[in-house]
Amino acid sequence: MSVSITTSDVKAGEYSVRLNRAGEGNREAILFLHGSGPGATGLSNFGGTIEAFAEDYDCLVIDQVGWGDSSHPENTPPGARLRQNAETCLALIDELGLDKVHLVGNSMGGSLALNLLTRAPERFGKAITMGTAGAGNMGAPSPAMWRLITFYDDPTPRAMAELISYMLYDPTLFGDRLAAIAEERVAMATRPEVRRSHLQTFAHGPASPLVLPDVALKRIPNEVLFVHGREDVIVRPESSEWFARRVPNSRLYLMPHCGHWAQIEQADKFNNVTRAFLAGQI
Repeated sequence: MSVSITTSDVKAGEYSVRLNRAGEGNREAILFLHGSGPGATGLSNFGGTIEAFAEDYDCLVIDQVGWGDSSHPENTPPGARLRQNAETCLALIDELGLDKVHLVGNSMGGSLALNLLTRAPERFGKAITMGTAGAGNMGAPSPAMWRLITFYDDPTPRAMAELISYMLYDPTLFGDRLAAIAEERVAMATRPEVRRSHLQTFAHGPASPLVLPDVALKRIPNEVLFVHGREDVIVRPESSEWFARRVPNSRLYLMPHCGHWAQIEQADKFNNVTRAFLAGQI
């Protein structure tokens, strides 16, 4: 199947959101939420995922506020980025006239998905998260996560290629394309507004609002599937195990031979389990 993707900029509350959309008109919608890496965009996380879902779902792949081609506010207080994006996502689905959407979120995007479920569970169907950050049991960030946070100490293609390799169980996955992918990510990451947004996001290290209190997680009524790569060195698998023990209607899928990017490194398995979960088969 060849997927047609339309790209537009949508006013959502205070901000403009870059929206890549495929499958418009399908009865159910999925909002895809990318992670926090330097140079990350919706399509860099989910460009290879859309085709597996666009025939049956209205796929909404966005750049979050502070990333890519969405708005980059000049002044975002430390710790405010997640709240900013939660409010923007709710405004976006209002602007698009959608009553309810499913959520798919990677890393920080998984944390954002959980935050949205605590704010307005009635606006969302099911949620699938991969490598979700923000668990209360994780302590200090992993060394690989610190490399992500401090990328701008050495914002070079070499450093980007190294960071990308940390996202994967098999760092040879991209083969001779890794250098080109790193160059593309660095070109995005070194845009002045993108750099400023990253530094604002991590001004005090990992964003503390990623951590949701137990009482909020236990009140989430939605079904949630926590997917985690067993070999994830960015966010350790214990993170999703911690969440799964607290969200009442949750399942945990620990994926072997997989790092932080389950949707990329184990694409077929991720797509199959996600489709089965959305269809109520698991």
